[in-house]
Amino acid sequence: MHAKRLAACTLLMLSSANLVHASDLFPALSAKKTFGVQVKIQNFTPADAGQIKQAGFGFVRFGVWTNSLADSAYQKQISDAFAVAKSAGLPVLMTIRSTDALTTTPGNASGLKAAGALFAKSVVTLEQSYRQQLVAIEIWNEPDLDKYWPTGNFETTFVPFMSAVCQSLGPNAQTTPLIGFGFAKAPSAGSASTVALNRIVSEYPKCLSAISYHPYGQTGAQISNAQAFIQQNFHLPGVISEWGVSALSSNGGDDGQASKVSTFISDVEKLKIPLTSVYEWKNSDSGGNDREKNFGLQTSDGQPKPAQVAVQTLLHAQ
Repeated sequence: MHAKRLAACTLLMLSSANLVHASDLFPALSAKKTFGVQVKIQNFTPADAGQIKQAGFGFVRFGVWTNSLADSAYQKQISDAFAVAKSAGLPVLMTIRSTDALTTTPGNASGLKAAGALFAKSVVTLEQSYRQQLVAIEIWNEPDLDKYWPTGNFETTFVPFMSAVCQSLGPNAQTTPLIGFGFAKAPSAGSASTVALNRIVSEYPKCLSAISYHPYGQTGAQISNAQAFIQQNFHLPGVISEWGVSALSSNGGDDGQASKVSTFISDVEKLKIPLTSVYEWKNSDSGGNDREKNFGLQTSDGQPKPAQVAVQTLLHAQ
């Protein structure tokens, strides 16, 4: 019983610490609007933005790929997406990464350092263009998965690159919080993400304002443990930049999705996590399989699913 009381007190203290961060860390968010939802810039419409705002979400998340920034049509997609968000008064969590390999010689440290400096320039340019609308800039997305880290061998290439990013960003006056690095799995004892973070955070303690991760499939207790681990090991708050559940029959279909989303939001509210983004607003017809196609709170043609109704009920009750 003593151990249980101690654990409860510890969780309460961590929750209180996160609550402070929630009000101070992301000035663009109100204290009760810490949940957002992911959208795709290529099909994000004013109607979507209005419905997202009406549902009770406080922001939208979308990605920007640095290797496409030279394309004027892509630049217009980005600016149009920001304009749509602005039309509904929704700030943006912008996740920035490259979909191409950063260098053709990943074993060359100087090449990774140069790539990091170049990437940082893109971050600064984007931040200067859109800072008035930004909740935060998230550096990368799921680098601990080969699919999203095309440079190869995360354990040897990530730290040199990201250290160069942090070093390059250091002299610049950033008015937007930076979070990273959108890990596919929450950092844990001995994990590759923890090893990388230990080096980056110790060498560049002012680079990040929070550690972001994606706790797909985790229970409330597991998320609580992840939050405690992050706070204790890196002295930064943990935030959830992506979480969702597909409406597959194995998950109980549309109703099962709604139930799981409701449980997740309730758990996160209790933990007072400063920022949480749900994946995603609409089903994706372009998904590679049935699972990837059915994460939406709406169908791909904009019809509400039970999950949207459940989310709206919970968020309006905050």
